[in-house]
This record gives sequence, C-alpha cells and structure tokens, in this order.
Amino acid sequence: MSGPDDTRLVVTDLDGTLLDEETYDLAAARPGLDALRARRIALVLCSSKTRAEMEALADELDLEKPLGTPLIVENGGAVVIRARALPRVPPGGQPDGDDVVFPMGTPRDALVAALPRVAREAGVAVRSFAAMTEDEVAALAGLEPGAAARALRREWDEPFVIEGEADAGADARLEAAARRSGLRVSRGGRLHHLTGPADKGEALRALLRLLPLDPHGRNVGLGNAANDLSMLEVVDRPIVMPRRDGEIDAALAAALPGAERAPGPGPAGWAAAVVAVLAGESLPRIAA
Repeated sequence: MSGPDDTRLVVTDLDGTLLDEETYDLAAARPGLDALRARRIALVLCSSKTRAEMEALADELDLEKPLGTPLIVENGGAVVIRARALPRVPPGGQPDGDDVVFPMGTPRDALVAALPRVAREAGVAVRSFAAMTEDEVAALAGLEPGAAARALRREWDEPFVIEGEADAGADARLEAAARRSGLRVSRGGRLHHLTGPADKGEALRALLRLLPLDPHGRNVGLGNAANDLSMLEVVDRPIVMPRRDGEIDAALAAALPGAERAPGPGPAGWAAAVVAVLAGESLPRIAA
C-alpha cells in the first residue's frame, strides 16, 4: 500500500455511506471529515440527491478549502463546482451564482414522460416522485418536510417505486426497457431511478478533467449500492460499504472482486475507512 500522502481526492455516496441510511445523521463521520480537513483533501459528494439537498449538506460539512465541495448530483445528471475553484469557465459550464454547473443528463420532463412507457414495456406498475406530494415523499424517504421539498427539486433524475409485489425479474425488465429508450434504470437504497445515459462514473470522469488536481495523487471512492458501481470503477481505490446487516450489495461484490471493504456500515464505518486510508493502511477485501 502506498503511503498516506498519495490521496488527493475522496468521492463518496451519501445514504448508507457518509449518512446514516435511516436518520441521515453524519455525526459518526466527523473523525473522517476532520482528517480530510486537516490534510486539505478534496471531498466530492456523489449521490442521487438533488443539488438543493446536496448544497445544504455541503454547507453543513464546511469543507470549503481548497476546492470547495464539488457535487455530482442526481446519479450523474450534473456536476457542480465552485467557480473560484476553476481558472475560467470551461466549455459546457453554466455559471450560476457562486457555482458552475455542467449538465450531463436528460432533463426531468423527458424522464417523467418516458417512465410510463418504460414501466408498461417491463410489465411493472410504478409510482414516481412526479405523482407524489411532499408529504408522501417525506413519509417514503423518512425526510422532514423541508428536506422533502428539496428532494422534489429534481432536474435530471426521476425516482420511483414499484407498486405491489415485484417479481424477481422486474429490475432486469425495467433496465432493458429503459435501454431501448436510450435511458437507464438504477437502484439506490430505497428507490429506483430513471436517468439519461450519464451515470456517476461518467460524471466523475468529467469532474476529474475539470479540477486542478495533483496529477500524481490517487482518488478514493466509497459507495454501498448498485448505482455506485460506475463511480467505484473510475477511482483508483474503491471501498465498498456494507449494509446494516453486514452484507455487501450483490452487484458490487460481483463486479468488484477483491475490492476493499469498510469496517462497518454508515458514517462510523465511513470514518474508520477514511482514517485508515489517510494513515496508509489497507482494509479487508470483500469476498471474490
């Protein structure tokens, strides 16, 4: 294992990783956050959450130096970077207040229109965020009303749930039907998501090209669900987070044999993994 000084960037999923999947609390992650802050290592938040949700979290984290807290929002739908972190606005960037936004996904209106067709072709009944009230989203996702309002401010991703009892092949049929329309279906912790062809990995590649980073450093990624796979495949050092029951997501285990495994689930396991990485230590490997 390389020494502790070669990590230049940490990219992380949120729910079940940096945040507790039930309470969304991050208090147990503070040792890892403090270690990143002390080393001035960039932290990238990469999630299915909206820009509004993630900006509120970035403000809470207070990791503004040296690059701010870059965001990959809505499963790769867009990259958001602090304008001061860039020497100039690159092609494709859209200045928006203190940020530059790089859209990569399919607009939500098109996704909402396509979802009924995708579900019909898959033979699955679904209900999307577009059909839900703020109270319904709050109850479904365990959010406070203000947080639910931010979750509904979607631009490039449409979350949905399967209604009734889904059979074992429902996910595969949904994914195939989405691909026929040039779209993607992925699954996070609680919800399915319909997105355009962009994903977390593609967005991370774009972000790495945009940021002024040490060319000799290494990138570390942490995620716990199938929709994190493309991101984990891009980083130099993928770390898979276990679920609450201690198990690893089957899709991640199959695609990343031999990848490292965090010591535990949620923010406490996340912090332990980050502290170990920055100390130059190795983590246990997941079973091949």
